[in-house]
Amino acid sequence: MSHYPASSRAADDAAALAPRSSARHPVYIVLLFFLCFAFSYLDRQVVSILVQPIKQSLALTDTQIGLLQGFSFTMCYATAGVFVARLVDRGNRVRLIAVCIAIWAISTAACGFATNFTELLLARAGTAIAEAALSPAALSIFSDIFAPRRVARASSVFMLGPYVGGGAALFGGGMLLSAAATGQGTAWLGAHGFEPWQAVFLAVGVPGLFLAALVAITVREPARREEDTHDARTHNEIPSLRDVLVELFVRNRFCLPYFAAYVALITLFYSHAAWFPTLLMRHFDLAPSVVGQMAAPAYMIGGILGVASGALLATRVTDDTTLRKVLGFSTCAVALLTPAAIAMPLVASSNVAIVLYGVSALTASIAMGLAPVPLQIAVPNRMRGRSLALLVFMTNAISGGVGPLSVGYLNERLGATGASLGASLAIVGGAAAFVSMILYAFATCRVAAANSR
Repeated sequence: MSHYPASSRAADDAAALAPRSSARHPVYIVLLFFLCFAFSYLDRQVVSILVQPIKQSLALTDTQIGLLQGFSFTMCYATAGVFVARLVDRGNRVRLIAVCIAIWAISTAACGFATNFTELLLARAGTAIAEAALSPAALSIFSDIFAPRRVARASSVFMLGPYVGGGAALFGGGMLLSAAATGQGTAWLGAHGFEPWQAVFLAVGVPGLFLAALVAITVREPARREEDTHDARTHNEIPSLRDVLVELFVRNRFCLPYFAAYVALITLFYSHAAWFPTLLMRHFDLAPSVVGQMAAPAYMIGGILGVASGALLATRVTDDTTLRKVLGFSTCAVALLTPAAIAMPLVASSNVAIVLYGVSALTASIAMGLAPVPLQIAVPNRMRGRSLALLVFMTNAISGGVGPLSVGYLNERLGATGASLGASLAIVGGAAAFVSMILYAFATCRVAAANSR
C-alpha cells in the first residue's frame, strides 16, 4: 500500500467530479485568473525586451540588468510569498488577489518614472512583492472548486499565463518600443521628459488596475472543500509551519527531489526569459521589434502546446496513479528539453535559434504546467497555500536569483559579446536542465517505490 496520502486525501474530493456548486462559473474563474497570471508575466518580463535602451539610458552593466530581472526581483517575490501564504490558507483569497493586482500595476507604471538604477530597482521590487500572492491563492481556489483530475486541467490552463504573458511582453513590448521611438513619438515623449522605454512601462502597467477591479467585482470566495467534510474543530485549526514541513518532507518523501527538480527547471526558464531576446539583438543585430515578432510566436505556441499536452496527459490517468505519472511525464519532458537548451544559444542561425527556443518552451512548459498538481493532490487543504508558497519561494529565491544573474556575470567574465552571451546561456541552461531531469526521475522512483509497498 502507498505510504503517500495522495489517494486518501483525494478521497474527500473524489465524490465530486464536477465543479462545486458553491463556486459560481468555475470556468470563468480559471480563465480570469489565467488572464491575471498572463498580465503578471507581461509586467514582469517586459524588461527583457527593454534591456538595451535601459542599459544605455541609465548606464547599467549586465550584472545590474541581471539583478533587475533576477536576484532582486525574485528575492522580493519569494520573501513576500512566505508572508502571504498564511493569508491564503486562512483569509479571503479573492480579495487578496484583487488588492495585489492593483499594487503590482501601480508599481509597474512607476518603473516608467525611474531615472536611475535605484529607483527602477525599488519599483521592480514593488511589482515582485505584489505578484507573490497570485499563484498560491489561485491554485488553492482551484483545489476547492474542482476534483483532482479537473484540478490538473484547471491548473494547466492557469499555467499558460507565463507563456502568453511572456509572449505578449516580447511582441507587444517590442512594438510599443518601436512606436514610441519613432520621430513623432520620441519628440512628444521628450517634450514631457520621458524616454521610449519608460512609456512602455506605463502602457503595460495601467491596464492592471481594471483587471483588479474585475476580479473584485465578479469573483466570490469559494468555500474551502475540507471544511465541508471535517468537524468544526478542524475547521478552525490552522496547521503550524512545522506541520507543513513535516507533511512535505517526512510524510511525502518525494517532495525534496521534486522541489529541487523544479528549482533547476525554473533556473533555465528565468535564464532564457531574461537573456534570449538580448542574445538575438546582440549576436544577430536584430531590432527589438523584430525580436518580438520572431520570438513571441515560438514562445507562446511552444508554451501553450506544452501546457495543453501536460493537461491532457494528466486527465487520462486514474486518481490512484496521478501523482506517479505526473512526475513521470515531467521527467520525460525535461529529458527532451536538455539537448535543445544546450544547442539553442550556440547555433549560427537566428531562425534555427528561434525554432529551438520554441522546442525549449514546449518541453519545459509540460513540466511547468504540471508542477502544482502533486502538491494539490498530496497535501491537505489548510496546508496547500503554504506548500505552494514554499515551492514558489524556492524557485524564485534560488532559480530567479541564480539564473539571470549567473548568465550576466558569466558573460562579463567571457568578454560581454554576443558569442559569449550564447555560451553563458548554454552553460547555465544546459546544466540546469540536466540536473532537473535527474531529480525528477528520482522523485518518480520514490513515489513508485512507496506505492509498491
